[in-house]
Amino acid sequence: MDRPETAHIRSNGQLTLPIQVRRASELQEGDVVEVVPQSDGTILLRPIAVLDRQQADQMFRRGHGPAAEPAEDDMRDRVRGLLRRRQLPVTTGRKLDGLVERYQRGDLTRKAFIAEAIMLGLPAVSIASLFAGTDQADVEPSAPRAQYAEPAVDGTRDGVVRIAEAFHSLLYLPLYIAHDVGFFEDEGLTVEITKAGGGTEAWSAVESGLADYSVHDPVFTMRAHEQGVGDAVVVGTLCNGQAILALARDESVQATEDPRTFITETINGRTVCTQPQPDSQWSLLRFLRFLYEADPAQAPRVLQVPIGTEPEPVLAGKADLCLAFPPQADIAVSAGLQEIFDFSRFFGPYLLSALATRRAVIQADPERHGAVVTALEKACQYAHAFPDEAVHVAQREFPDLDAEVIDRATRRCLQRNFLPRHTAVDGEAWQENGVLNKFVGTIGEYRAMTELVDNEAALRAYRLLGNLQMVWREPRSITRVTAVGASRLP
Repeated sequence: MDRPETAHIRSNGQLTLPIQVRRASELQEGDVVEVVPQSDGTILLRPIAVLDRQQADQMFRRGHGPAAEPAEDDMRDRVRGLLRRRQLPVTTGRKLDGLVERYQRGDLTRKAFIAEAIMLGLPAVSIASLFAGTDQADVEPSAPRAQYAEPAVDGTRDGVVRIAEAFHSLLYLPLYIAHDVGFFEDEGLTVEITKAGGGTEAWSAVESGLADYSVHDPVFTMRAHEQGVGDAVVVGTLCNGQAILALARDESVQATEDPRTFITETINGRTVCTQPQPDSQWSLLRFLRFLYEADPAQAPRVLQVPIGTEPEPVLAGKADLCLAFPPQADIAVSAGLQEIFDFSRFFGPYLLSALATRRAVIQADPERHGAVVTALEKACQYAHAFPDEAVHVAQREFPDLDAEVIDRATRRCLQRNFLPRHTAVDGEAWQENGVLNKFVGTIGEYRAMTELVDNEAALRAYRLLGNLQMVWREPRSITRVTAVGASRLP
């Protein structure tokens, strides 16, 4: 968190912590918080259940009495041994030593410690050695570094802005709103949206010059940068939440809001359907099992299926649970599955879907780039100002799906802020995505937002437009639909 939150004292001194504070501190109902008045009049709230949680994790993993917390000297010794083995820079060693000190002082949760260690460049096996005291070898595969030629960029071409989407998804709704209700047209743009067939294919269209922009998980832009495309850049947000639900058919599978319970109890020994590795669903399971030190002997059987088909094995009785995005998750619920766990309640902001391009495209026509991003900013605000109209756009874009299911899915995406209120990339959301992908090895190195995000046009649009809900009086007409007659890239 980078800004203070406000809470109000109610009767009998009751205080409700804001949800952002509870998420950042991983506080759950029943946790104990130590209240410490400071000499300057401030009040320190310190969760004192952090060590208890770790001991409980170790008890669960080892199957016997409480394990002793690693002594400070032991953990510091492990840091020094780790630095010797990996030959890390002195500055990294100092940062890691400071990280351990903050963790042992209680200033960092386990999740926050892991995230910062990953951003320092440590692989999962090294982080695990700090907690477990093991001396495993650190072998981290390096990412291939192919060289790519610069694309031929013509800012005017035939006057058409080409956007390649990974697939047609409700999570890209701001893009469809900008197209369907005329925000692109208002900015003087003719936009062609094409289905590419996947994130790799969508980014490849930009890389080869077949498209100006692509829409997909930002990890594809991170990987392109590692593989030699030095001007690969993310310029906007389309989905800002980890919009994944865990679903089950068997009523004996209990729903939970606790990620620890879900990962160490609910899915143990069961078959879980996810999209193929290393995409978000598969990656999340692996990351949470590491975070909560789940017992490997009780690991679930992961059944990887094509994206969008995750609920089918559960409905057919071939799997116990599935992870799914909307609207497929909502369709599955209407078919009889029940929601077991909502990943967005654990992760908060998460950059799931982004608009990407190359800096050469921006430099070739800065005004056109600004117009594209401005139209998307308007679309994000419009979706929240007129949720009924956002539903109508979604229903027109997915005419083959049940209208009531699309209605529920769209409203849930709006209520849980999967669909962002503004298109500028959020720093916390970027970090969550980068940490997860570094952990599973999809990318070789965590990159800060300042390296791979260009928020200039998005922030300029926000400053110029302000809050359009104050000036919009009525919704706009839907004049076109991208889904009708949409072609596929060659």
